[in-house]
Amino acid sequence: MTAPYLSLKPLVPWRQLPRPIPWEQVFGRRAPLELEIGCGNGEVLARRAGERPEANLVGLDLDWVSARRALRRINLAGLDNAKVVQAEAALGLERLFTPQSLAGVWCLFPRPWPKPSDARHRLFSTRFLHLLNSRLAPQAACRLLTDHEPFADWVMGQVPGSGLEAVRREVPPTVDSKYERKWRGQGQRVFFELILSQRGHVAWPNPEEPVLHYPRFDELDPAALTTWEDWGEISVLCKDVLRDQEAGRALMRLVVLEDDLEQAFYVEVMPRPQGGYLVRPAPGCGVLPSLGVQRALEVTAQRLSAG
Repeated sequence: MTAPYLSLKPLVPWRQLPRPIPWEQVFGRRAPLELEIGCGNGEVLARRAGERPEANLVGLDLDWVSARRALRRINLAGLDNAKVVQAEAALGLERLFTPQSLAGVWCLFPRPWPKPSDARHRLFSTRFLHLLNSRLAPQAACRLLTDHEPFADWVMGQVPGSGLEAVRREVPPTVDSKYERKWRGQGQRVFFELILSQRGHVAWPNPEEPVLHYPRFDELDPAALTTWEDWGEISVLCKDVLRDQEAGRALMRLVVLEDDLEQAFYVEVMPRPQGGYLVRPAPGCGVLPSLGVQRALEVTAQRLSAG
């Protein structure tokens, strides 16, 4: 069982904050900002934060169990210059950091997804490298370390045209992380390091987040309270419906696919005091406002309307 975190203070509630994140306010000071992509259990993040008190460090990980472990390490070390964000890597880079704001990035042993059929899941695709470039400060670099040589080869093939300069070398064990110890225990003595340095800025502005408008309609068609799919440039899928017939309201679980962003959340279909119905994201879902979410609300209202 994972030991509990001691405090949530180092966890950044990014869905409730203005985006991109005002990091100077979050840390309470102006300092070089560095990012670890896939901070895992937080041991390297906490160690580095202790060694670099002059820097503000952010650890990014999608997995809550990993984030919890990282929080505990930061708590136990009493660090004020390390924070944790639970988010997917590309989404976090795009929405939480301003262009040219990162003084350094590191990523240790990302999952290589070795099967060709799984290549779409790999980090450090050409598109991701463009995004990474845009967030690195001039001349700043990202250190990527992997145990898997074919993955290092693949990343090198993604670099041309990204505005990044790649230097690759074979290195001995150097970081003393969980996965490095695992590979060492299995006999591996050589790892593959890529230093990806910013040599020409690639523009990638922070996406605008629209103010959502909640559609209204006059009459509800009860037969339309069912699952459905609406495929297109922005796809909206209704996966489940929960209806409270007595209260005259319903919850619909939607999945919205737009560009590289996938969001799953509930929308609430509720009667209005002045008559008719309103469709809105259910409170507490933490949905990111986007054109896809706006379209999902409108498509839902159109399907439910008896008019």
